[in-house]
Amino acid sequence: MFPAQTSLIPVQIALIRFLEAHGWQAIFANFPYWYLDSTPFRYLSGPILPIITISLHRVLPNLSLFTIFFGIIGIAFILGALGVYLLLLKELKVGRLGAVLAAVFYFLGPMVPFLFRFADGLYLITFSFLPFVLIFYFRLIKQFQKKTAIFLILTITGLILLDTAIIPTLLFSMAIVFVSQTRWKRVEEKIKQTLIVLITALLIATLWYTPGYWLTLLTAPSLAGKSLFSVAISLPRLLSVFLALFFAFFSARFFKKKDLFRDFCLFWLLIFSFLTLSRFIADPDFWLDWISYGTELQMGIAIFLSYLIIRVENKNRKTYMISFLTILFLITWLFLFKQETLNNLQGDIEKSVEYRIGKELSEIIKPNEKVFLSGTTVFWLNAFFDIHQIRGGVDQVAAHPTWDSAVWEIREGTNVELSEKWFKELGISYLVVHEQSSEEFYHDFGHPEKFKQGDFEKVYQEDGDIIYKFNR
Repeated sequence: MFPAQTSLIPVQIALIRFLEAHGWQAIFANFPYWYLDSTPFRYLSGPILPIITISLHRVLPNLSLFTIFFGIIGIAFILGALGVYLLLLKELKVGRLGAVLAAVFYFLGPMVPFLFRFADGLYLITFSFLPFVLIFYFRLIKQFQKKTAIFLILTITGLILLDTAIIPTLLFSMAIVFVSQTRWKRVEEKIKQTLIVLITALLIATLWYTPGYWLTLLTAPSLAGKSLFSVAISLPRLLSVFLALFFAFFSARFFKKKDLFRDFCLFWLLIFSFLTLSRFIADPDFWLDWISYGTELQMGIAIFLSYLIIRVENKNRKTYMISFLTILFLITWLFLFKQETLNNLQGDIEKSVEYRIGKELSEIIKPNEKVFLSGTTVFWLNAFFDIHQIRGGVDQVAAHPTWDSAVWEIREGTNVELSEKWFKELGISYLVVHEQSSEEFYHDFGHPEKFKQGDFEKVYQEDGDIIYKFNR
């Protein structure tokens, strides 16, 4: 089986496939098929997931890389539920019932099956190990020990080497632990310890990514079309977010009794809810961006439901609520898992528009010739075929200075001459356009009719999918 048409898992498979085919020398080379061969492989992927997947593929050669990847996601998600259980049981001192309920609600929550349809799976794998990091951080905050600090450094480094996209969530979640646990006692000492751990982990991870990666990541327009620097400058305008953070950090003083479980849950939900709100305010139409904290919210809601249930004093009501909510979550999860995951899996991938276009291109395109694609075909192309394309699957670290401008003009511009100028400048030989009748999920071209003129020659057309050859 293969993931949904809109899944980004093929992006990870393309990188794993390249590393498997070319060996360790690929690590020190640019990935040739994306962004005009400008971006180092180490910018596009951490080492842990490709190494694990390739190792399993050697042991289980009859399984496809996609199947192995599915298995890794499934195992990681189970470990994530176990991590939630241990976090609540060992560090939040919730008790076995509350910890079990939180783990069950997290595992059966509705957001993950929905996000799985559109995600690359890597973030879900990485997030599944976050509760274990928080367990070590809780222990470090309680009492500093070198052994705990070493374990924490190693686990944080592992998270970053899986997926650097986890860093914002990691920092926010550690801040939640810090404020929930410290109560501002010995705060300077604990801040110093935390910074030493984070900086050490970041430096170790930089041995793989290199310093240039972080500069590229900070300056890329990857947050609602803005760089991280630009977002930082504009944050003061998001007054609601700062009010939410202020309320989350200082709300504990409104309660007469200290309650670590309650405070952790409150801080978590408030912060990630308002981060979602801030992304929504930044770009309401970009819904895949502002629901990207769905996994964090699912964990927060799971903990909150657990908190509500164990606070119910009447035993019969507690039993009733546990049964009702568990059944409700189970039904919701089964429905969404079937609708958003199972129903969207693809059996015969060769019948898909993405594979069909890739296969056609592989037969007509010459080595080192480039093709311009858009939509889901971008993400699937290099999971099966070694074809150079202008786009790629990890835009936020693309190092080429002008490819994004070219992409915008070709997709959105009305002037065919300007598009031809970019084709000549970037050496593009072929163009794939999906008309409204195409089975392609995304129809990104604002003015596809412009390619019917100029130096574009139609060499393939079927079911609303057109391949043009650019005659320079």
